[in-house]
Amino acid sequence: MGKPFENLITDFSGGITDDPRDDRKNVAQMVTNFNALTNKHRLIPYRNSESGDSSASTRQNQAFCIAKLNSTTYALYGLGVSSGTGKAEVSYKALTTGAANDLDDDSWNNTSNYFSAAGTTSFNLFVYYQRTGYIYGARAGTHIWRYDPDGGDAWADSHQALTYANLAQGIVHSKDDVLYIPYDNKLAKNDNGSWTTAALTLPEHLYITSICEYGNYLAIGCAPLSGYGNSIVYLWDRDSSSATISESIDWGEGVLKVLEEVDGELIGISLCSSGNRFNDRVIFRVLQLTKALKFKELLTTATTTQLPIFKQKIDNRLYFMMSTSLYGATREGVWSVGRTPGGPFTLFHERTPNNDTALTSGVLKGFYIVADYLFQSYIDNGTYALSKTNDSASYATSIYETKILNEGDSSLKKDLMGASVMTEYMPANGQIVLKYKKDEETSFTTIFTNTTDSSISYSAVNIESSGAALPKGYKEITFRIESTGGAVVTGLHYKGEIVDKRPY
Repeated sequence: MGKPFENLITDFSGGITDDPRDDRKNVAQMVTNFNALTNKHRLIPYRNSESGDSSASTRQNQAFCIAKLNSTTYALYGLGVSSGTGKAEVSYKALTTGAANDLDDDSWNNTSNYFSAAGTTSFNLFVYYQRTGYIYGARAGTHIWRYDPDGGDAWADSHQALTYANLAQGIVHSKDDVLYIPYDNKLAKNDNGSWTTAALTLPEHLYITSICEYGNYLAIGCAPLSGYGNSIVYLWDRDSSSATISESIDWGEGVLKVLEEVDGELIGISLCSSGNRFNDRVIFRVLQLTKALKFKELLTTATTTQLPIFKQKIDNRLYFMMSTSLYGATREGVWSVGRTPGGPFTLFHERTPNNDTALTSGVLKGFYIVADYLFQSYIDNGTYALSKTNDSASYATSIYETKILNEGDSSLKKDLMGASVMTEYMPANGQIVLKYKKDEETSFTTIFTNTTDSSISYSAVNIESSGAALPKGYKEITFRIESTGGAVVTGLHYKGEIVDKRPY
């Protein structure tokens, strides 16, 4: 008889690890389409997605913001194009449910004066400035345009001349209520309608990729124009009369794509990707005193990683889009990073863009979260699409993949004697599938499928009747739990024996 072992996993708060053999029990290789943040002992499936725009292929909404529609009402606005052109067109949805053109349907509405008459729009800038009452965007390379979100004023294509090659999203700083717009190595500012197009100029070999508030400062993320070398983060006190900045931080190698303050700390996400790299790397860093320290690095199995600049901060978590190949599969959609209470920063793959269907030659374009509704814009097989969270209780497949489990020693062979998945009471349409992948295998094998209503656990000991068998003689194993129909996972238990001895 071999040496017995068993393991129980009931804490899922550690998120996705960058080390597949991480010693921590609460981490996983992947968590997808599960809410693992509300309660660390429950994996709660998110609702699936459905069409978010009946005219998505022609309207092509890709950037979003909330703005004031009239004297009392705000709405969600989307930036797309006039059909068959590259000219800007803006549409909106009410921030309600149960009526037309609101969050729970796939219809969008237009105000008067809702489209551009000239140029090609940029999707990197789409920001509302309440002091002036306008949404601002940009014509590619030449001008800032201005749109009145209630449609009362004519669309202003040439509102402000601005020559640029690179442009990023603007923000309104809460300290001074001034709109700052980054372009190339400069910052333009709009102070209640008064423009300064070069409020700050940084070194010419850099371009600004992302800005955010950092206390009283404006944090400015910059990447090298050459694509090689280190990114830089500057802290600026927003004093245009001074040519100096408050702090300059070396942000390490890679193109810094997303910068944001989270839980009082400044974090940045960088992409190391170029034609001379064997694999892309996605690096997460946090500012500690005057140094940017790496807290997570994803070594992908891709050279086509996408990391758009779109971001959103909700409840001290930073949401962003990414598509990459990780742990043997393409992982795409919206992710989040943030600190668990009293713990380290954690990473989760929150939602896929098109449920269980992987994108074909997919391109991620933009996203926005409004309460429980997530809108994701993307290209699938050459066609623009926009998905949104389903207003009905319907679910795609939610996935939890454990880290590689070897009981501390990958040189010894093991036999799996039993495995169980615990759940909350299984709903009528709920289903749990437990799978495994061992050693050099690249695909998962099903151990069991549980559809028993109201059950709270299901176990496999001898499943010969299902045509499968628990693996024997393996050295490493990964479990995969798939939940459909709203089944909430509360734990995984497995038990086995070490049946091999070293020859020395």
